[in-house]
Amino acid sequence: MQQKTYYEFKEVLELTNISERTFRYRIKELKEKYKNNPELLYKKQHSWRIHQSILVEFNPKYNITKTNKN
Repeated sequence: MQQKTYYEFKEVLELTNISERTFRYRIKELKEKYKNNPELLYKKQHSWRIHQSILVEFNPKYNITKTNKN
């Protein structure tokens, strides 16, 4: 099974567990950051398309991945 290249709004919310409000806030920042790279972040028919490489930008800042210590 192939991994998706672009994710839509609802998929990003499900994958990252962020709220719509947080998404809107982050998309506002990312639009400015990636304005010179339209292939990473663009809007198509009123729906955002987010490239899988920048998906980590939407993760909550307080969510830190933990390693298992044995």
